[in-house]
Amino acid sequence: MYPLRAKIVDMCGLEYKVGKYLANTPEESKPHIGKEGLAEKIDGRVRITLDDGNVIYGDKCWWIMME
Repeated sequence: MYPLRAKIVDMCGLEYKVGKYLANTPEESKPHIGKEGLAEKIDGRVRITLDDGNVIYGDKCWWIMME
């Protein structure tokens, strides 16, 4: 499955898991919303290297798999 293309998304205030939770977008990921990059699983964590060279981890942002 990995590596794969990923896109950072904004989830602030959206319902998650059939209305059980309201999602929050972490502050550190807000500057990267809409950016794309390569997601790789390393030591049990997903590392996303964005096309602009920034690196953010999957547990520090909301992201989707690109087709």
